[in-house]
Amino acid sequence: MNDFIQEIAPFAQKIQQKYNILPSLIIAQACLESNFGQSGLAQKGKNLFGIKGSYNGQSIKMKTTEFRNGKEYQTDAAFRKYPSWLESLEDLAKLYVNGVSWDRNKYKPIIGETNYVLACKKLQECGYCTDPNYASKLIRIIEKYDLTKYDKVGNKKPVQAVAAAQVYVVQKGDTLTGIAKKYGTTVQNLVKLNSIKNPDLIKVGQKLRLK
Repeated sequence: MNDFIQEIAPFAQKIQQKYNILPSLIIAQACLESNFGQSGLAQKGKNLFGIKGSYNGQSIKMKTTEFRNGKEYQTDAAFRKYPSWLESLEDLAKLYVNGVSWDRNKYKPIIGETNYVLACKKLQECGYCTDPNYASKLIRIIEKYDLTKYDKVGNKKPVQAVAAAQVYVVQKGDTLTGIAKKYGTTVQNLVKLNSIKNPDLIKVGQKLRLK
């Protein structure tokens, strides 16, 4: 399990640099959805997330369960076959960035999110998976395997565990008003908690107490 994580972690970090998505989130998804790279689809096609179709003309056929008129049946389906884990991870990132044809902003809330707990919860709220426990499963994997060590916020690691919900690291373009709205607090409260003299002047990388 750890070998698989270490193998895909550098790719996940490249994804963060390009698409601004937390590595801990997509590593946890890969672990959960591919059984740590051991699923048949992952082994045969480097396909971590069950994405159908073809990739650069390459695909593999696998048995899959479908439903018609409420009845379950088995059928063959074509799934994308990737040259490496990187392309599989990048396909998922593109889905989050570009959304779906009927809602281009469907997964926008997770782009740029630096708190792994919120990222997991937002992904579920966006309707990525119908499993009501999907977010909690991802969070457990992230915490069990310490996946936040692969996350980068500015030049620093994000605050982990309990502190993750209590401290926010300022990102480029942030305002106190936006941060307050995002975390259900007020500008006045943030100013008081952090002894901020000028509410219009916060710096990238600055840590703000939320509670």
